[in-house]
Amino acid sequence: MPAFEGRLRDFEAAATQVMGISTDSIYCHDAWARSLGGVSYPLLADVHREVVKNYGVWWPELNANYRATYVVDKQGKVRFAERYGKGEIPDPAKILAEVKKL
Repeated sequence: MPAFEGRLRDFEAAATQVMGISTDSIYCHDAWARSLGGVSYPLLADVHREVVKNYGVWWPELNANYRATYVVDKQGKVRFAERYGKGEIPDPAKILAEVKKL
């Protein structure tokens, strides 16, 4: 998401790895990143829907995923989760504040 790209240094300063994951293919991710002028954090393609199903954000009617944000600690425990409705986007400042609570 472009808003996370703009705050990437803040997340890195908080020892946090930002990544994007969706059910889109790597080709869709490449096209999306190019349309934004590039993205410097990893984009992961969950084409087999394993991750989105495990995290409870699979949208079976569309065979896609809902938009959501997770903060996972170094031990792999989800410390914050937020799911968004159609047209809603995550607020990087809010997510960064959650990261800093760890």
